[in-house]
Order: sequence, then structure tokens, then C-alpha cells
Amino acid sequence: MKKLLMLTVLLVLLAACANTDEVASSRPEEPVKSVENDSVSEKIDSNDAVDVSKENNEENATDENVDAEAPDTGLEATDENSELKNLYLTELTAIESVIESMPEGETEIEMEEIAADTYKIWDDELNKVWKELEKQLPVKKMDKLREEQRRWIKLKYETASKEAEQYKGGTMESLVKISTLAKVTKERCYELVEAYM
Repeated sequence: MKKLLMLTVLLVLLAACANTDEVASSRPEEPVKSVENDSVSEKIDSNDAVDVSKENNEENATDENVDAEAPDTGLEATDENSELKNLYLTELTAIESVIESMPEGETEIEMEEIAADTYKIWDDELNKVWKELEKQLPVKKMDKLREEQRRWIKLKYETASKEAEQYKGGTMESLVKISTLAKVTKERCYELVEAYM
């Protein structure tokens, strides 16, 4: 009951901080199935994601051509970008506050469930940031970022495995691994917002 109440509070707070982008905010929540989830950012190597990115690239290429013909209004774009950046930074901070107020759990099972919920929250936010970047960034820059993201995904799992290795075969192994995944994903959210928005 306590977990359900905390999850409800978390969802209400996230909804209050949500972006006005209807597509991103209307996506239904999926239950956590395992540490290895089906996030959009992790499907970059799949054929489906490549097809979607090709469509987005074609749309962005058209937008780039229009921008090239438009008069230079760099000041307005900077204001718009910093406003978007501030919006996302505020949202990330709100998520951190909600997560910090969550109970820590009394048993290892509870702690692992909370860590899995935390990882899912950060992974969902990473996907939201990623979708926004796909809309905002020029095609070439997004292509470079996709390559960087592929490397980051591998590094994320390597880092989590390395952290959990010291507990190999023990009861803490999976808790440390999922907690590390959550921490690294949170850091990536901030990194993408700071560097690309």
C-alpha cells in the first residue's frame, strides 16, 4: 500500500512537471519487466529505430532547408533553447526531489524494487529528452549524437556490471547493478540537456 501511494504521488508530481508536448506526456506507463528494458534510446541499433530516424532525418532536412533560407534570428533561437533547457532542468530537479523522498526500503527485495522504479523513471525521462532532441537538432548533429548514444549504452551496462562485480553471486549484486544503471542514466539526462538544449 505504501509503495502504491508513493508511486501515485510520484506520477502526480511528474504530471505536474510534464512538458506541454502531448505526444511525450500521453504515453502510457509500462511496468518494469527487468533491468534490460525496451527504451527508445536503447533501440537505436534496431531496424525499426533506424527507419524511424530516417523519417525524422528527412523531416529535419526539410526543416534545415527552410531555416537556411530564413533570416538569421539567432537571439530568438537562443532564448527559446535556454527556455527549453531551463524547463527540462527544472523537471529533472523535480524528479530528483521525488525520488529522494521515496522510502529506502527495509528489505533487500524492497530496496531492489525501489531501485528498479528509480531506474525506470530516469530511463523514461532520458527517452523524453531524446525525443525532444530529435525534434530540435539538425540531422548531422543528431546522427553524431546517435553514435555517441550507442557507445554510452554499452558503457552504461559495462559500468553497472563492473560496480556489481564485487558482489558477484551475492544478494547485493542485482541491487548494485540496477542502482548504478539508475545513477548513470540520471547523469546522462543532465548531460544531454546541458550539452544539446
